[in-house]
Amino acid sequence: MKRKDPATKNQKFLAVFLAFTMLLSVCMVLFTGDSDKNSNSDVSSPGNEEENLTVSFSQIPGKQVNHKFNSIADGLKISPEGVISATYVDLQRTTGTPFEQILGNVKTMDTLYGADVTKRYGAGYADGNGFELHQIPEQKIIMPWGVVPYNDYYLLARTNNTHDVWNVIGSPVILGPRQSIEDVIDVLEGNVTSTTEYNSLLTQANPEGSIYQEVITKTNSTAIPADQVYKDIKKLDDGSYRQTSIYLNPESEFTERIQTLQADSTERGVIYNITTSGNITKLVITSDFGSLLNETQLL
Repeated sequence: MKRKDPATKNQKFLAVFLAFTMLLSVCMVLFTGDSDKNSNSDVSSPGNEEENLTVSFSQIPGKQVNHKFNSIADGLKISPEGVISATYVDLQRTTGTPFEQILGNVKTMDTLYGADVTKRYGAGYADGNGFELHQIPEQKIIMPWGVVPYNDYYLLARTNNTHDVWNVIGSPVILGPRQSIEDVIDVLEGNVTSTTEYNSLLTQANPEGSIYQEVITKTNSTAIPADQVYKDIKKLDDGSYRQTSIYLNPESEFTERIQTLQADSTERGVIYNITTSGNITKLVITSDFGSLLNETQLL
């Protein structure tokens, strides 16, 4: 059989993982699309002409976020209820892999912050709103246009009265519309509860070392073969890749399909491992990048 060249594989990769990265592209699309909602009319713009001037976190007054941020589970713990999809990317682990061109690297958000972002999380809701979390080890940020206090935190305006895009600094930094950020702060402060929709899936997951993680709930706008799905992708020490998928109440047709694919998987250079516990099915596929990509298209 004729082997596909790397360019062809990468094009197919983009198509397959487009759904995985839906929230990562939302950052400056959804957050800037609602330009007048919650307009920062109470923000006094400092009129900073030097857009690339950075300030350290220590120069910004108020409380800072202090929350463990090593997995999608950590992001969900400070996400308000109702998350229908969420993603987590370790941008340090994308370097030198095919995922770098799709998911980005630590320099991807440099124009927004003037600093490296090493980890990234995004959460989306049924009403189209969402927010992101970003880990910035350098503890600095491009000078904001203005600030607004909320519950002892300071929301930093990222645009000059043009879009509803704000930050709250800390570990991690929050990015999103003003109302979304205030909702996250309410979770941090214990005033409202965080989302628990994916707890049953996450107890079956082992996220350590993941490049990418995702959770998603079936809705009218999502096409997944189960009520909920968790996925993670890891690069192994031998250079191969492993994708773990966990399905809550998978469709019977899908269960039959993965069992059929497992039967002759070794002929395609892919290792399958399928386990079922109650209403949860766990599928682990291991192979080289190209074969894993092709196998994902068969599912």
